[in-house]
Amino acid sequence: MYGSYPFYEKTLALLRTRLLGAVLMPALIGAALAARGGTFPWLRFLLVLVGLAAAEMLNLLGSDYRMLRRPEREEPRLPGNPVFPPERLPVSRIPLVLAPAALVGLAAALYFSFTAGPGVLVFLAAAAVIGALYVFSPFRYAFLYTAFLPPLISAGAYLAITGRIEGPAFAAGIPITLISLAVIVGYRVMYGQSGSARRRSRAVVLALYCLAGINVVLYVPADIYPWAGLAAVVPIAVFLCLVGRVSTREKENPVPATALGVMMHTSTCLVIAGALLFG
Repeated sequence: MYGSYPFYEKTLALLRTRLLGAVLMPALIGAALAARGGTFPWLRFLLVLVGLAAAEMLNLLGSDYRMLRRPEREEPRLPGNPVFPPERLPVSRIPLVLAPAALVGLAAALYFSFTAGPGVLVFLAAAAVIGALYVFSPFRYAFLYTAFLPPLISAGAYLAITGRIEGPAFAAGIPITLISLAVIVGYRVMYGQSGSARRRSRAVVLALYCLAGINVVLYVPADIYPWAGLAAVVPIAVFLCLVGRVSTREKENPVPATALGVMMHTSTCLVIAGALLFG
């Protein structure tokens, strides 16, 4: 039986399924890049957030539906899942919530495909494939593909707002992909292992976090981030140290290390977006 970590549990649930940080935070990077270039229609930005929120709810609730219908399958379940307690939303009624979320997401996708161009549909198709891999996990490690959403989201948000597809908008989200990959490898792989296998997985997790910081530093001379973007190294370094300490001390419960990784994800996205907007 795992020990209880109320702070980490509540923070992780808040960032994952209340604020929908996995999709909304990278969208802020794309939106900030658009604003930096002089384009920022508020209504379009809000519609981007609504569409992304609907898509993420489809993923989260779809995953809940699959797990609750097959409780015999042993899979890691983090705080925030199920999104709604079964006593409030019985498993049989989850499709009733999925349907309107799908309609909202489809409406947003159609709107942006007409106003920003058919390229939006390419991003939508790629995100849909990744979402399906997350929900259905058709092969081993299929869940890792969700880590590749941040660049798609930052570039997709930029496209939806400006009507342009540009490499820097995609590249701006890559450090967040490295953070996401580290988080997922941590709770889905490292915490399912022991001994030397766990030590190797832990080294991979910490290395990915380090690579995210190095990526940020390299992006400044490459002119993808302004000099203010170097500030993003601070949350990466701070949470990297905390993850290193916590993952050494807590070898059974994935929640503390995962919560710290998600906090790194959120804070780094906010710093990068702020640097692009004001730097």
